[in-house]
Amino acid sequence: MEEKLGTPARQIVISARRPLASGASLLLAIGLAVVYFVTARLSLVLLEPADGVAVFWPAAGVASGILIVLGSALRWPVVVGVVAATIAADLLGDRNIWNSVFSAVANAGEAVIVAGLIHRYCRSPFELKELREVLALFGATAVGTSVSGVVGTVAFVSFHGSAASPPVIWLHWFSSDALGIIAVAPLAIGLASLARKLPPRREIAEGILGLGVVSLVCALLVFLPNDPWTADLGIGALCPLLLWIASRLRPAFTAVTTFIIAITIVWTTIFAIGIFGDPHLSIAERVLGAQVTILAISLGALVLAALFSERRNHETRLQDALRAGGVIAFDWAVSADEMRFSQNATEIIGLHSQEAFPATEWLKHIHPDDRSLVASCLDDARPDQLSRSVAFRYRQRNGSEVWLEQTAVVQFSSAGKPVRISGLMTDVTERKRLGEELSLARKTAEMANHAKSSFLAAASHDLRQPLQTLRFLQAALEPHHRSGESRKLLAGIGQSLDTMTGILSSLLDVNGLESGNLRPSVSEFSLNEIFETLVGDFAEPVRERGLQLRINGSKLVIRSDKRLLSEMIRNLLSNAVRYTDRGRILLGSRRAGDNVRIEVWDSGLGITEDQLPYIFHEYYKGTGGADRGGVGLGLAIVKRLGELLHHRVGVRSIPGKGTRFFIEVPRGRSSVTVLETAPPVHPHKDAFHGSVLVIEDEAYVRFALARLLKTRGVDATIVATAVESLTLVREQGLRPDLLLCDYNLRGSSDGIETIRHLRAALGRRVPAVVMTGDIRTSTVDSISAQGVSVLIKPFSADELLEALRAPDRQVRSEHLND
Repeated sequence: MEEKLGTPARQIVISARRPLASGASLLLAIGLAVVYFVTARLSLVLLEPADGVAVFWPAAGVASGILIVLGSALRWPVVVGVVAATIAADLLGDRNIWNSVFSAVANAGEAVIVAGLIHRYCRSPFELKELREVLALFGATAVGTSVSGVVGTVAFVSFHGSAASPPVIWLHWFSSDALGIIAVAPLAIGLASLARKLPPRREIAEGILGLGVVSLVCALLVFLPNDPWTADLGIGALCPLLLWIASRLRPAFTAVTTFIIAITIVWTTIFAIGIFGDPHLSIAERVLGAQVTILAISLGALVLAALFSERRNHETRLQDALRAGGVIAFDWAVSADEMRFSQNATEIIGLHSQEAFPATEWLKHIHPDDRSLVASCLDDARPDQLSRSVAFRYRQRNGSEVWLEQTAVVQFSSAGKPVRISGLMTDVTERKRLGEELSLARKTAEMANHAKSSFLAAASHDLRQPLQTLRFLQAALEPHHRSGESRKLLAGIGQSLDTMTGILSSLLDVNGLESGNLRPSVSEFSLNEIFETLVGDFAEPVRERGLQLRINGSKLVIRSDKRLLSEMIRNLLSNAVRYTDRGRILLGSRRAGDNVRIEVWDSGLGITEDQLPYIFHEYYKGTGGADRGGVGLGLAIVKRLGELLHHRVGVRSIPGKGTRFFIEVPRGRSSVTVLETAPPVHPHKDAFHGSVLVIEDEAYVRFALARLLKTRGVDATIVATAVESLTLVREQGLRPDLLLCDYNLRGSSDGIETIRHLRAALGRRVPAVVMTGDIRTSTVDSISAQGVSVLIKPFSADELLEALRAPDRQVRSEHLND
């Protein structure tokens, strides 16, 4: 509460937390006692002769109002001041000590009850700015005065000897104290709220003017005769003034107004002057009329002021919300051709919110390219459409341009014509700018990603060419070095080439995953179809490391992408071979509910517990991994492919004993012909029978390929371009048995086009093999679609010879069948 009080009040609150004998508390108690004593003495002048109870007790409002403002921390100084002032005022009158003490307890308890209820059920600061606060004040007043009236009645009956009955005494006590609180407490609350936060100068000036006019009217009512026309004049003059002050100013000014009117009514009633001083009525009748009038005016004026205050607060919060969101509220009277806007329209579109702006003029400020869109939105409005929304550019008077998004509700006449359009206009300039920047950034990122993919594809091709040359040269040297140290060196070169090829393939796989270019092609197939190919691929590497490879064939049918799943298993097997020094490697499968769990077991080094969270990260090799080759992408590719295919990948490992990786794949539901697992395939050693026409544009690849084919006894004619090959066929009568062609040839023709021209020149469908370093699926598929075999660079000499022999074996098989 201290933060919401003014500096003097805050100092009093802080001081009140010290002992009661402190200076601030003592000054408060003395000051309150003096004010209370003065108001009490004035009130005792207005005693009711029959029971000795004052008809108006403003002292109750003084105590309750001060305690409400300052809070419960200053309860005891207020209680002490009220008790001391009450006893002093009563003893100076016609009361004895016991009556005075009971009255003091009643008055002090009344203030504590009223303020306590307010503090208990209303938030601080209490300023009568809301309807519930006004009702809370009246309710707390009724409770507090009812209780104090009981104590006061007991005191009067027991120690004063009043002639009136206890109910009458209680009623007079209740009404006089209640009117005192209702008239004076709002004054104290209002003055405290003004001290807490001063209103603007304009409001202060208007408030002083309003209070001055009210005081003048009240002065006139005191001196005017008691005639019917004066009562009409008073009502006719005060009601507009109360409405003006309640609607235009803070509730504090209304509280001051009701206090001035209440004092005027009490004064004229008691002294039988003015409009309330009708000498034909008894004092009791005049008092009753005055009490009812005070209650009606106070309640009505404070309620009205609270309602207007709530409305202003709601409007302020709405304007703040509109301003924070960059939103303008508007109302368009179509028939009158007028538009009105919320206050923040000045900030956003440069229009004064207090002016009625011609709609036709407003439409002229819309960007010419968007004007027809806005007009058509209005023309196309239908009664069955709840709202309409349109975005357009608006040109301000200063020449600047903003984007507005308008959402409105259209009201129609009985004839179905739009008569009013109400809604919101949102400033979306920043959103549009961010959208354009985001679109540009997205396009830039897509271009960069495409450029990266293109670069990697080009780099892949360029890197595969020298790798292919090295493989050819290595294979050409092998027949000349069958044993000894040179043979070991050649084997080391081969292993290095395998590592470089694996690194290059892994990098391209990661790029495909990151760019989102990999699209699964899901089908149902037998696990044996994958296991069959893996047997031949890993038989030689396992044998070279002195390991045992066991692949348990499976008749289970699964649902996945065959190529991507094969890549996952291949990476797991490669990882097992790399990290296993002795023992064996097992590839198998088992049912796991509706899934099939493919498992790769090894008896290798194992993985420690602290390394398990990182093994699927890119470029992570683990302890000792740097000495075993690879770049740490194999397991990362397995994990990423698993996420792409929605296959769960897991690992279990015991350091020093081995590791188990598994992939869970959905079981298939269709019937698939199951292939039996074939034994390891060894390269065919028979020579190629026939001649080969080779078209390769890279000189160093041609040289290496020529040496290789010569050492393997293959009759080969090697040229650099498609033109040279066609010249040999057309002009020199060359009739090759097989065409071996690079895919990316210099010039306009690629490998497929060259093969098509050569076949046409030869007049027959000559078997053909295409070599390419372009591993994109679209390229490989386009080659295969022409009935041409594909070799992906860098390939081994055995793979090349196997590709050359395949058509030869097929032809011999056909002759045997004939």
